[in-house]
This record gives sequence, structure tokens and C-alpha cells, in this order.
Amino acid sequence: MNQKVLDIFLPKERSLDQLKNFSFLKKMISEIELFFSNEENFLLLNIKEDLIRNYLFHASLNSCKTQPKIIDLNEKIFNPDVFKYPMVFIKNLSSDTLNQESEIFLFNGFNYCLNQNTKILFSSNDFIKNLDIKLADLESRLNTVLPVEILNPADEEKMNLINFELQQRGLEINDKEMQYIFTHHSRDLNSLLNLAEKLDEISHQEKKSISINLIKKII
Repeated sequence: MNQKVLDIFLPKERSLDQLKNFSFLKKMISEIELFFSNEENFLLLNIKEDLIRNYLFHASLNSCKTQPKIIDLNEKIFNPDVFKYPMVFIKNLSSDTLNQESEIFLFNGFNYCLNQNTKILFSSNDFIKNLDIKLADLESRLNTVLPVEILNPADEEKMNLINFELQQRGLEINDKEMQYIFTHHSRDLNSLLNLAEKLDEISHQEKKSISINLIKKII
């Protein structure tokens, strides 16, 4: 099933502070906040699921006091001047976005940040060893960055996160409807966040509260 990538903008803006109550996110959030304040130059967020990776990427962006420069490797725009910013966020680091041009760009950016003592936060869908990097020097440098992984949440925490997302949209869901979702819908976080987005859309379109009948129209 194709999933759209969830972009978190106003009025659904998220921050790391809002997400700290979810224990499966605590370690990653702690590492991100520490990275913002410590002397480390690099941090790698390793999150396989697109929606979750994008969710935390935007929460990090919204929580960084220094306005970062964003490099989306999917856009294939390789301007070395972006590394002159004190903080750079690089998203979509994957085997699909890596080629000779992007690898040289990242290699030069990595070296520049080391020399100038600036920071890069990488967001990737896999471990470095699985990205099939052709430029050995780039792979060697990226392997020096300790990746931070997300923990597997229990169903209760998934329910709490979906409840949180719906509340942020001004929606409420009862236990009966939540149990219906977890019985009849995929339980992976990607699908559940996508469902919350769709419930938001359809409830506003039809001007109805969340019910099993409304959920059935989506799943």
C-alpha cells in the first residue's frame, strides 16, 4: 500500500518537547537535544519508516534554536554553500539518493563541517553499511557517526501517539473506536499516522466525530 509522506506544518506543528512522554521516542529525543547543545559535529537518525522519520525530522527542525539549512537529497540540488550554515539537516539519505555526484557533495560537506566545527544532522532509512556507498572515504566518515535508532513501541504507546495526534487536530476517539482500528488495521506506526491524517481529513469534510462507520470508510 502506498503511503504519502506526512509533512508536519502549522497548524499541526510538532516539537520534541511534545513527544517526550512517549517512552519509545525518549532515547532518540534525548540524543537529538544533546546534539543541539554539545560539541559533536554529526548525528545520524536511522528510522526505516518514511512517516516516522519525517515526523521526527520536522519535530527536530521545529525545536532547533539555530535555524538549520535543509538539504533534501531527493531534490538533487547540490550547492556547497549550504554547509556554511552552523546547522544543516540532511534528509533522505538512502541508497536511492546516493550516486557519484551526491556522494562527492556529502564527502566535501562532511570535511567542511569538521574543519569549520559546524553540525550536520543526517536522517536515513537504513544503516550506513546497507546504503551501497561507492565512495569509500565517504562511507568511512559516515561510519564514525553513531546512529540513533527508534525503539519498537508497544500497542498501548501507539494508541497514545494516535490519541495525541487526533487531539492536536481537535478530534477525540473513544476506546471502542481505537480498539476497532487495532483489530482491523495495520499496527505499524507508518500506517497509523497516515490513518490519523485521513481521519482528520474525512471528519472535517463530513463534519462528523470519529466513529466506527467513519473509520470503515478509510480502512
